[in-house]
Amino acid sequence: MRRFQIEQSSTEFYTSHSGLALVGLAINRFTALKKTLRGIVKRHGIPSIDLIRTYVGHLCLGKSDFDAIENVRLDGYFKEALGIKRMPSSARLRQRFDEDARALIDCVDDAAVEFVRNTKAPVTPLSTGHVALDMDVHA
Repeated sequence: MRRFQIEQSSTEFYTSHSGLALVGLAINRFTALKKTLRGIVKRHGIPSIDLIRTYVGHLCLGKSDFDAIENVRLDGYFKEALGIKRMPSSARLRQRFDEDARALIDCVDDAAVEFVRNTKAPVTPLSTGHVALDMDVHA
C-alpha cells in the first residue's frame, strides 16, 4: 500500500476525499482484517478484504447504497488510498455481501475492537458507567 505524505498547502488542490488515505491506514495497519478475511472461502476472484475496503471507503464518503460504488470504480486515488487491488462492481459487492454476510459481520466487528485496542484510544466511562461511542460520516 502506498504511503501518502499529508501536508497543508495554499497552492495545491486536493481531492475532497483525501481523508481516505487515513481510513486505508487505519484498516491496513491497525487491524488484522486482511488475514482474518482469508478464512472466508472466496467463491469469486475478488478478495474479501477488497470488498470491505471498498464499502468502508464508500461509507466514509457518506454513501451507503451499492449502486453508488460505480461512481468510484475508475477513481485511482480511491483504490490506492484504501489499498484496493480489485474493485468490485456494485452487483458483485451486493452479491458477495449477501452470500457471506454472517462471516463478514463477525470479522468486521472484531476488527473494530482490534482497531480501538491497537491505536490505544482512550476509552473512559461516563458517570453512569456507560461508554459513549460517537461515529459519524463526514464528507
